Amino acid sequence: MPSRPDPRRFVAALSLLAALVPSTAAADEVWGTRSEKLVERSHEIHLVLDHGVATLRARRTVFNGGERHDQAVMFLDLPSGAVATGLRTKGTLRGRPHWFQGELLEAELAAARYQELTGIGGYYPKDPALLSWRDQSLLALQVFPVAPGTDKTVEYTLQIPTEYDDGRDHLELPAMGTEAHPARVVLQTVDPRDQLFVDGDPVARGYPLILDDDRELALARHRAPRIDATLAAVPFGAEGVLLHYDVALAPTLSTIPRNARVVVLIDGSFSMGEVERQVAIAAARSYLEHFTGSKLGAQAEVVTFDRKVSARHDGLVPVREAIADLDHLQLPGANGSAVDDALARAHALLEDAPEGPRRVLLLTDARTRDALQPERLRTLAERTGAIVHVGTVEAGEASLQRLDDHEWASVATVTGGVTWALALDPEGPRDEPHAVLEELARPVRIDHLQVAVAPLSDPRTDIPETLDEGQGLAVFTIVTDSVDHLRIEGQLWSTPVKQTVFPDAAQGRRWAALLFGDDLLYELDEEQMMPLALHGGVVSPVTSYLAIEPGVRPSTEGLDESEGLGLIGRGGGGGSGSIGLGSTGMIGFGGRDMRQEILERRVREALDACGGQMRAIRLTLETTLDEIVQVEPPTIGGAKDAVLEQCLVDGVWETPLPPIFNDEWKRWAVDLQG
Repeated sequence: MPSRPDPRRFVAALSLLAALVPSTAAADEVWGTRSEKLVERSHEIHLVLDHGVATLRARRTVFNGGERHDQAVMFLDLPSGAVATGLRTKGTLRGRPHWFQGELLEAELAAARYQELTGIGGYYPKDPALLSWRDQSLLALQVFPVAPGTDKTVEYTLQIPTEYDDGRDHLELPAMGTEAHPARVVLQTVDPRDQLFVDGDPVARGYPLILDDDRELALARHRAPRIDATLAAVPFGAEGVLLHYDVALAPTLSTIPRNARVVVLIDGSFSMGEVERQVAIAAARSYLEHFTGSKLGAQAEVVTFDRKVSARHDGLVPVREAIADLDHLQLPGANGSAVDDALARAHALLEDAPEGPRRVLLLTDARTRDALQPERLRTLAERTGAIVHVGTVEAGEASLQRLDDHEWASVATVTGGVTWALALDPEGPRDEPHAVLEELARPVRIDHLQVAVAPLSDPRTDIPETLDEGQGLAVFTIVTDSVDHLRIEGQLWSTPVKQTVFPDAAQGRRWAALLFGDDLLYELDEEQMMPLALHGGVVSPVTSYLAIEPGVRPSTEGLDESEGLGLIGRGGGGGSGSIGLGSTGMIGFGGRDMRQEILERRVREALDACGGQMRAIRLTLETTLDEIVQVEPPTIGGAKDAVLEQCLVDGVWETPLPPIFNDEWKRWAVDLQG
C-alpha cells in the first residue's frame, strides 16, 4: 500500500510555486505542469449585478496540445473584496455533458484528497479540481487531468460587495484574465427592469464587455424601497457574533405632489432689509418652479405682509401665473410684521381651494411684536391644514439649513414642516438655487438619523445625523453579544420614520463569506475562521473547494509529487443700512438716548398732523431693528377722540426710522406733556 503523502508539504510547495511565478497587476497566470502546450482557450464571465453584491460565474476552458495528460494550474488575481463561493467541473455522465459540483472541505483535507486522486495507480481513476486560498487577493485553481488534444472546462463563482452611492450600486472591476484571454463578460441583473451602466453610460442587459482594462459598473434599481435595510448576525466561536448591516435610501425619497395648493407668504417689512426682501422674492420664485410640471396641476397664491396683508390675486391661480407675477412684485418696505394675519389669510385661501395637498411657505426674518409668541403662530399654522415651512432669509451663496433649535421651530413641525435658514444671491442666475430649494418642495433626506442594534448600542460611533436620498451606510464588525434586531429612526421633514429589521439567514451566509475579502478577517484566528467559512461556503485560509468527476480516461497516469450653518435674520449689507452703532453712538445731548428723542419728535409730528397740537400724549411701541412692529392704543390728553387716536396710530405706523435703531427688539415709551 503506498504511503500517504503529507498534505501540508503539498500546500507549502504550491505556495512556494506561487511566489516564483511572475505576475502583473490584475492578471491571472495559466500554465500546464508538464507542457507549455497546455493553454487557455477562453475565459467567460456571467456577471449578475444586484443591490449589495455582484456575483461572477467565471468559466475557464484550457486545451492540452501536449502528448501527455497534464495538470492545468491557474493563479486567479481577485478584484478587491472578492471571495470564491463555488466550484464545478464539466465532464460526462452517462455519455452526456454534466457539471460536477465542488464540495467545501477543510483545506488540508481537500489538498490531500486532490493529491491522492492525481497520484499514480492504487486509486480508482477520478478527475478532480481544487480551488484553494493563497492570500486575500490570490487563489489557486488546479485541474487534472487534461487529456492530450482535448479541452477541459471548469467554473468558479466569485462574490464581490458593491458600494451604494448616488442611488446606484457601484462595482470597480480591474482587468481580469490573461493578456491573451482577457475575461469576456456578459452583464445581467436580477430584475430585468433594472438599469446597468458601464463607465457611466447606460447599457442593456446582456451587454458584452471585455475586461482588458479597469471598468466601473453600476446598477440603478427600477423600484428600490424607500429605506432598504438588511441585517446579518452570525454567531461563531464561544462568544463572537459577526455583524453586518446596511441602510440604503432610494434614489428618490419622495415626489412633488399633484394638485398641490400652495400659498407663499413674503415678509415685506423694514427689518428684512431691501436685499433680504429681494432674496425672499427669488426664493418664492424658485420654490414655486418645482410645482410647474405639466401633469402636476398646482395652483398658488403669493401673499405679502408688513402691517397689512395683501394677496396678489385674492385666490389661487395656476402656478405659472403666480411665478410670472413675482417678476413684477415690488417690496419697498414698511413697518409691521403681521405674521398672524398672513397665516390667517393662508387659511382662508386654502379653505376655499379645490381638493389637493396643502403647502404654505413663510419667508420672514422672524422679527415681530412681543405678544406674537410661537404658541399663537403654531395654532394658526396648524389651522391652515397645510404643511408649513418657515424660511428665515439672508443674502449669500445658495443654501438651506434646518433650524430645529429656532424659537419658531414648532410653528413648522406641528404641521410636518421645518424651519429653515435660507440664503440666496438675488443677483445670481435664476436657475442656480433650484436644486438647493428642492427640499422645500419635497423631503430629500432623513434627518436626526438613529441606528441601533438591539440589545446592543450601535458599535460604530460615526453614524451621520443626516442621510441623503440615494446614499447609504454600512457597518461590518464583530461583537460579543447576540443581536436581536436593527432599529432605524429619523425624520422626513419633521414626520417620524422608523423601520425594524431582523437578521436574515441569506444575508448571514453572504457576509460570512465576504468576511474573507475584508480586513476584518485579520481579527480572527483559524479556529474562529472555520465556522464562518463553512457557513458562508467560501474558500479561505482554512477551507478549499474540491470538485470530483468519475474518471473516464483509459490511462491511470498521475502526477509525481514533484510536479505538484444655520445663520438667522439679516446679514451684513442688508438694505436697511444698519451701521451697528455702539451705545455711545446713541447718546444725545444731556445724556439721553438719541433714539428716544427721535421717537418723541416723530410722535409729536404725527399728532400735530392729526390736529392734536398742544395735547399731552402717552404712547408705547415696539421695534425690531429699524422697524416698528407694534403701536399700542395711545392716551391723548383732553376730551376722548377716537378719530384722533386712530389718526395718530396710523401716523406712527407710517413713520420710517433711521438705521440707528438696531436693537433686535425693544419697547419704547413716549410720554409728552401738552
